Amino acid sequence: MRLFPAYFDRPTHMKFADQEEDEYIELLLRRHFITNVPWIFLSFIGIFIPVIILNFSTLLSGFGVDRIPGNVILASLILWYLFLLAYVISRMLNWYFNIYIVTNKHLVDINFYNLLNRDFTEVRLDDIQSSKSQIQGIIGSLFHYGDVVIETAAERQHIDFHSVPKPDAVKERIQDLQESEEGPRDVT
Repeated sequence: MRLFPAYFDRPTHMKFADQEEDEYIELLLRRHFITNVPWIFLSFIGIFIPVIILNFSTLLSGFGVDRIPGNVILASLILWYLFLLAYVISRMLNWYFNIYIVTNKHLVDINFYNLLNRDFTEVRLDDIQSSKSQIQGIIGSLFHYGDVVIETAAERQHIDFHSVPKPDAVKERIQDLQESEEGPRDVT
């Protein structure tokens, strides 16, 4: 079992809102965990910014920085670390709750914006016109993640599964489910 999985193949004991009784989840996806590295790195640097500023305060003593009361410095540090903690929690929640679900009947895209706002898009498999996968860049190639773009018949809108692991396998699974939903095709 991996610590932060982003690719669940036929997960059991998982349900979502508006799931039909005979509908089951084929794939549950999140953005690849490696996409979190930039904000984790910035947060790590943010831990040390106050320490660096306080160490350089002796250089700034000519500007009156050394006359700032200790309780103001303490309050500033507490506020800084609270904002940093809020940033880390919001980014982690954003990664964790932005999910893409592929079922035997639908594609579901749940976009989590914050604790009070989310967007729920659901498309039937028979409304899908085309799907394509794309892996871009060195990091995407190394860690095998990319986007799956699905175009639908409804007003030519499209659903994007951003930065998901194994995008080729996801696209193929969607196409296989779409074919099984439509039944065998006559190739004469």
